[in-house]
Amino acid sequence: MKQLFYLILTVILLFQSAVNSFAAVSATVEATSSQPLFLELWNNAAFYDTNLEKKKYASVLARFEGKAGLNVFRYPLQVYGVYYGAASQSNDYWDNYFYSGGGVRLIPFRDFYGKDWRTEWLSGLKIYYEDLSASYFKNAASAEALAKKDTRYGVEIWHEWNQDNPDYRLPWAELWFNYSHRETNFGWEEFKTDVMNVQPKLGIYLSDVIKAYLRGDLVASYKEGPSYTFLNVADYGLGVRFEPWRGTQTRDDLLKKFKMFLEVLGVSYLKGYEPTDPGKRVSSDVRFGIEFSYGR
Repeated sequence: MKQLFYLILTVILLFQSAVNSFAAVSATVEATSSQPLFLELWNNAAFYDTNLEKKKYASVLARFEGKAGLNVFRYPLQVYGVYYGAASQSNDYWDNYFYSGGGVRLIPFRDFYGKDWRTEWLSGLKIYYEDLSASYFKNAASAEALAKKDTRYGVEIWHEWNQDNPDYRLPWAELWFNYSHRETNFGWEEFKTDVMNVQPKLGIYLSDVIKAYLRGDLVASYKEGPSYTFLNVADYGLGVRFEPWRGTQTRDDLLKKFKMFLEVLGVSYLKGYEPTDPGKRVSSDVRFGIEFSYGR
């Protein structure tokens, strides 16, 4: 657990420095009607009992994503550099990767403000196109036969309900949705198909900094068979999280969305396929760690 603590501390300090630098640049253009630059970060570091991957996984896994780029004048259009990564205690290349490249996205309802919970999420809808390349932190030799590049395009939604200036008497919710076509998925054979990710959370306030919730995570694709169970699986269960700085009014504060969480989950495989290796056939997961994001 000492390793997890030092990892968390290092990541927080590095990204806090990056955000402060970005905020300083953005402040110089504050007088204009819109900022030319944008930055989005998402980081998660946690202990996973199975990681929906195998029994006795029992490892720390960190996942991180980022986008930095330009708002194209006053249009709801952005061009950006992007990365997706993971690093873990395990030696598996699929848990120790770094995908990077460039992208462009349209935010068609950027300036739309819904009147209630049924329409307010529309402002978070994005249509995107990305070209990515892969590298690996560990066991790269085992990934030599995999595709080195991927092209992805699709639709993404991220939205939070009742979490900024919340009414603590009412429930809160989150939704991350991504539907994309992927040319290779950095896989071992021709891919050229669609992948859908849906991650909803619905919860209540136990206090102004503690939240309890139900959560789900569905990954679905057109691929079939035991080799693709990781793209046709769902987990669901209960969680609790502590967000000590959510109520801060400081702008561009990386720690505003910092959270510590604990989740207990069940696992179901879709399409009737399960991993052929009994050691990789799991029915549950327990995870605890931290998460923080910026600009989303």
